[in-house]
Amino acid sequence: MKNILSKLFFSLTAALLFVGCAALRTPKSPFADVIQTRIDLVDVQDDKVQISITPPPFKENTTVFYIPQIVPGTYEYSNFGRFAENVQAFDKKGNPLEIKKRDENSWEITQATKLARLTYWVNDTFDGPDGQEIYPMGGTNFEKDQTFLLNLHSMIGYFKGMKEIPYRLTISSPKKLVPFTSLPVLSKSDTLDVFDAQRYFHIIDNPILYSEPNAVSFDLGEIKVGLALYSPSGTHQATAYQAAIEEMMKAQKAFLGDANDTPSYDILLHLMDMERLQYFGGMMGALEHHTSTTVVFVDDMPAGELTQSLVDVVSHEFFHTLTPLNVHSEEIHNFEYNTPVMSKHLWMYEGTTEYFANLFQINQGLIDEADFYNRLLEKINYAQRYDDTMSFTEMSAGIVDEPYQSNYGNVYQKGALINMCLDIIIREQSGGARGILSVMQELARKYGKENPFQDDALFDEIVEMTYPEVGKFIENHIVGGTPIDYSLYLAKVGLIRGETDAALPSVLFQEAGVPFFAPQPNEDGIMEYVISGLNSTIEAMGAQIGDIFLGLDGKILPEIKRENADEINAVFQPSFLWEANKEFSITVKRNGEMLTLTGTLGTPTAKVNGIVEDVLANEAAVTLRKAWLFK
Repeated sequence: MKNILSKLFFSLTAALLFVGCAALRTPKSPFADVIQTRIDLVDVQDDKVQISITPPPFKENTTVFYIPQIVPGTYEYSNFGRFAENVQAFDKKGNPLEIKKRDENSWEITQATKLARLTYWVNDTFDGPDGQEIYPMGGTNFEKDQTFLLNLHSMIGYFKGMKEIPYRLTISSPKKLVPFTSLPVLSKSDTLDVFDAQRYFHIIDNPILYSEPNAVSFDLGEIKVGLALYSPSGTHQATAYQAAIEEMMKAQKAFLGDANDTPSYDILLHLMDMERLQYFGGMMGALEHHTSTTVVFVDDMPAGELTQSLVDVVSHEFFHTLTPLNVHSEEIHNFEYNTPVMSKHLWMYEGTTEYFANLFQINQGLIDEADFYNRLLEKINYAQRYDDTMSFTEMSAGIVDEPYQSNYGNVYQKGALINMCLDIIIREQSGGARGILSVMQELARKYGKENPFQDDALFDEIVEMTYPEVGKFIENHIVGGTPIDYSLYLAKVGLIRGETDAALPSVLFQEAGVPFFAPQPNEDGIMEYVISGLNSTIEAMGAQIGDIFLGLDGKILPEIKRENADEINAVFQPSFLWEANKEFSITVKRNGEMLTLTGTLGTPTAKVNGIVEDVLANEAAVTLRKAWLFK
């Protein structure tokens, strides 16, 4: 997802990336046999592991073996087959069979009736060829004898016509490493683990983290929650984050009500070092699965920042248990990994999910009104970076291709704002009694995990459940490309635009997404960073607009040119991980004199034209706002 996940660069934004929504369907298999699959995590060679697959007998002379081109929730072609090498087929006597590579993700076997075993080696994506093109949270990391992050869609494939056959997965591993996964376990030992999967989907929907024991589990009513953590430095322990995860998920369950019936949920948190972070261009985040999520952050994060990042990211992923787990279309239900047909409803799968991940925090008292309003403002500002006239349904259906792929990031910005507007409309029309959550709850009760809706029928059903005003909004702003005037909907709940202080993600910004410096050539034509705006922290330190920005915290910037991008980022990146009590310096040149300005980070803020409560709002608007935020 180099595009919304549009690969956001850590040097310019701390925005986290979310992905997730996998297909779910569990018909009875017509086959009595299972596909035996083995992974060897002991004999790791050149950072590669060997896969061995033993299928049941074939009736046809020819078959095709696939590794996914795309998996649900990633919304781009990943071509995981490129990480497989030396794919070989053998008969039961060990004699090689003819196998021909058809394309990057498929291999044809012409003597399939004799096929007894298929073997190949796979590179990990964390440092394998082309690995930086794969989201780290959806990739693999092989650190011999240390840790293995296994997103199995990049490792294990399927045979033509056999996606519904059960898989039995056997993994040999170093003695000191233990597996953490939602995949059902048949047997475990110090060095050998055996797992069962009902079909191929359940293989790719259940990632596995092998690491030394560093995990906690706890019960929240009827749901069992697990958190497993790998920290390369050993700094972070799972026990330190249990309280925050527990508080968050209690609040989510209270918010969702009976719409959540998930029996268990596992969080696999894999921390990477700063070098890996730079390899992925600063990308961090999570990939959603139906009963678990893989989360990747940087090991250098302070505990407080990691806690808040976990709350923001994992809450989004957990809300996917509502949609698409319980509310999804036939395109999701019957997902094709190598010939995908995409659903029109990313406004819901990702937009509703992202909206709820923010709304529940104000609803359940985890954040205050000002924080929530600033989050909405940030989404309004980020949404302006995308094509505001593009039909959301058209974009969703064509998301894997341009021009839609480069607009994917908007599902987390405008997609959430679409849901805000729908929520306010429904609250207004129902006198505050109902909102978009109640609509989703009704849809979940009607459909559930095993009954998909028809893609083209969903909007008519939502309008029938709600009000004509909802249908008008859908036609104009989701199906149609008319830009939304958010001020009209905010006014309904007594909110207006006005000056306010907004917290910034880093001291490097003058406002959200805009650095406090800009490149300008000096009179000799040499490019320099000139301070073009101030935030509260650097203003208190004595920085002035027009100063030449030379360095940060004792590190001097190299010459400002494209070839030095990595070195420039290396100066900036640590600032995203600083805690509020960090004392630091900035080096500037003013009137030909070099100055070192010192201060304490605190919480950098900026005066912005934000979202504030209208003191002149009438009683009806204030009452509606309270219902919107707290009912």
